[in-house]
Amino acid sequence: MSLHVETFAGGPLATNAYLVFDDGSKQILIVDAPMDVDQPLQDRVSELGGEVVLLVLTHAHWDHIGTINELRSAFSAPVAAHPLTKDRLEHPDSVMLDLPFELAAVSPDRWLHEGDRVPLGRHEFTVMHLPGHDPGHIGLYSEPDGLLLSGDVLFPNGHGRIDIPGASQTDMAASLGRLVELPGDVTVYPGHGLPTTIGAEPWLSGYKRAQP
Repeated sequence: MSLHVETFAGGPLATNAYLVFDDGSKQILIVDAPMDVDQPLQDRVSELGGEVVLLVLTHAHWDHIGTINELRSAFSAPVAAHPLTKDRLEHPDSVMLDLPFELAAVSPDRWLHEGDRVPLGRHEFTVMHLPGHDPGHIGLYSEPDGLLLSGDVLFPNGHGRIDIPGASQTDMAASLGRLVELPGDVTVYPGHGLPTTIGAEPWLSGYKRAQP
């Protein structure tokens, strides 16, 4: 049985939502919820005949949460996020600009911490707390499947912004230092843009953690 990852980009920043489908159990995990993706995701879930078992937010920036309440209602699925996103999810305005629209507050049903396990059929993801772009940022890593849903930590040829409120260059360097230790063939699905692999990002080697 294998996992299938499909990308749904939406909103003014072309933010990626991911539908992760286990074809054995027909269970579905949805990661992030930008604007304009709720109906396409509902249509695709219906086509697959699958069941959405969890909605995960990699972090609480406005462009990643725009339709999370609609998705929770449509799929009757719980929402999960890191506890450090709580305040921002309660007040989901942009940290950089005045948005021309309002976003409803989000109340997650489950908190995800470093090392927690997220099962999907016979597969399992490990939660990685990866602050830097945002204090409550997480990624989902499946070592057997060789994939990482990285949110806004790692992109092709670069990393998430660290010049916005709540960001930290020190924390980002530590998070990238963890990612560079993953196998080179791990496929990375970022919050914006196309997938990459750890090995396709040689600049990451500059963040390799010193060995004790």
